Order: sequence, then structure tokens, then C-alpha cells
Amino acid sequence: MKTFIKSLTFAAMAVVLISTGCSRNKTEDLKVWAWLGTNAAQSDSLLEHYFRNAAEAGIDAVFYESHGGYPEILDSTTFTDLAGIDHLTRAARFAEKYGVELHAWMWTTNRCEKTLRKAHPEWYQVTAKGENLADIKMYNREHYRFLCPNHEGVMDYMKERVREIAAIEGVAGIHMDFIRYPDAMLPYALHESRGVVQDRIYPDWDCCYCDECRAKFKAETGIDPLDLEDPTSNEQWMQFRYRTMADYASEIAAEIKACGKISSAAVFATPEESKKLVRQDWVNFRNVDYFMPMIYNSAYGFPDEWIETATREGIEGLKAANNPAGFLSGLSMGGRRMSERVDSLKACAAYAVAGGSPGICIFSLDSFNRAENGWAVLKEIVASIKQ
Repeated sequence: MKTFIKSLTFAAMAVVLISTGCSRNKTEDLKVWAWLGTNAAQSDSLLEHYFRNAAEAGIDAVFYESHGGYPEILDSTTFTDLAGIDHLTRAARFAEKYGVELHAWMWTTNRCEKTLRKAHPEWYQVTAKGENLADIKMYNREHYRFLCPNHEGVMDYMKERVREIAAIEGVAGIHMDFIRYPDAMLPYALHESRGVVQDRIYPDWDCCYCDECRAKFKAETGIDPLDLEDPTSNEQWMQFRYRTMADYASEIAAEIKACGKISSAAVFATPEESKKLVRQDWVNFRNVDYFMPMIYNSAYGFPDEWIETATREGIEGLKAANNPAGFLSGLSMGGRRMSERVDSLKACAAYAVAGGSPGICIFSLDSFNRAENGWAVLKEIVASIKQ
């Protein structure tokens, strides 16, 4: 199977030219990636169905979940994700058969397996209210269980997960998802549907205030963040968390590359929104080959045109941070009635390219599989930016 990493390297160079107004993307550089959840495609017949249709639609690479939130972890001593390894091993056969590049989509900071919670509850983040995420369902979501990047043992645990995935033949890269803190504030259009009022940052969702984080910050500054009247207005405390997550992500990405794999990350929509909502300063994540910002404009209540604005902000942010990583705009294209919205979906893809992205990353393939004529719609969207 021929990988397209070289093409994307040239595409990343094109991004720099676009951001300085020197050139446009060439169609041969444009690439389309897509996410695929394990729950959608577990059997061999479904895996073949997805990879065959993805290839026919023009998808270049697929992020396939290796940890989808609810795996059966059968070894409570080593925490080896046997289910994830099995899924990826079988997916690799069909990815190779149909010429689609396979990347393992790995949940990182967010790890919710019950065996891990039982063995190491102290590894999990703590809210400003003092609630441990191993014990509570934040936003009433069972899977929202975030590890603390400052806690001893967490990094070794994550590197083990990287190495076991990297050992699978046919996996070209590892894709870091949930490489952030939990949502201190949800994207704005989600407040009503989740039943929350978030006109400011509340302690219910502000993390991490575990003993380890507080002690490290106090050693640096002489301040216990819980002694602050409004911790989120303290620039030192905010920077501490940005830096903590950036260091954590950079080290995991370095491990991915040390295993000879392409490293990539799904991050929030723009550099500023990411810091505001989830304390994720992703332009300062190092050792990452490609960022896929999730520019899901409907979740923010913004019009489709915002995709172009957000794309430019991300590319400019990477340039300002002297970060050489590549960039692909992540677009949410769900909905069972998408066959009635082909023109608007094509426009969303065009906004990303106009903003400087050398292609797009689509969430998600199972959405197109569920929709009427979904695969034909996907093929039309892909063709609209590649031709």
C-alpha cells in the first residue's frame, strides 16, 4: 500500500504559501481523511463494506478507533486493550486491500475503562468542587473520565497504549483524540441540549485541582489555585494548564514517532476557542505531524462561512508558534437527510480549502453509511474539492 505522507508534506508547504498570499492549493495536493467509529464497523463484513465504499468515494485515509470509550479490557494488570488491537488488526487487511491508509484513532487523556478506574482512581482529574472524574459523570456522560497529565504513572500507561497499537502491521499512524482537559465550557450551541447554564466558568467543570496539580503549581508560584477567588482569571494558573497539556501531548507524540508512525491530533476548532473551552494550547503541541481541528461550526452556533475563518486562524496560529505541523480542517457532515444538503456540504469543504487547508477530514463515515444515498453524496463532496 502506497502511503500519501509525501503528498501531504508538500501540501503542508502549500499551506504556508497560502497563508502568505503567494499561491493556492493544487488539486493534486488535496487529501480527504475520515473518522470511523469502532461501534459502526466491528465485523469483517462491515469493515470491508466501509473500506470499499471509502475507497470508491475517494477517501485517502481513515482514522479507525482503537479505544472507543467502552472497550473490554481483559487484562487488569497490564491494561492491554485487546479489543482495540483486534479491531485494528482486522481493519488493516481491508485498508490494504482497498488502498486506504489506516491510522489508529486513540482516546488519550479521556480513558474510561472500569478496570483502570478501579486500579488507579488517583490518576483522574479533580474539579474545582473537589469531585474526582473517576466517580462522577460529567455532563451526564459515562465516558467523560479524564486522566491527569501531571500524575505519576499516567504517561507510562499512555506510552504502553501507543506501543501496543504501533506494533500492529498495517497501521500507518496514531491519532490522538481527547488530548485536552474536559470542557470547562461546552461549545455554545450545545448548552441548551445538555441542560447547562454556562455564562461563565463554574467549578463544576473546571479541572484539574488534584493534589498533584495544586502542589506543582504552588511549588512554581507559591499559590494554591484553590485559594484564588477566581482561579480562571489568574494568568499563571491558566498558563500552567496550557503548558501541562502541551507537554503531555508532545511527549506522547514523540513516542508515536519513535515507533515509526505518523502522529496526528484531533483538536478544538481554533487556537483561542481551544484554550478557552478545554485549556488546549494545541499550536504548542510539538512532535505532531498533522492537526485536524474539529471545525464543527453548528456546535458553536456559527454559520458555514466560519469554517474558512477558523481554518485561517489555525494555520496562522501554527505559523506564529513556529510549529511546522501539517493541517487539515475537520468538518462534521452528519445527518440522515444529507442528500438534500449536497450543495451546502460541498460549500463547507470549499470554505476549508479557501481558508488554506490542503484537504479536509470528515466526521464521520458512519454518518454517510446511515444516510440515504450517503456514499454517493460523499463521493460528490470529495470530487468537488479534488477536481
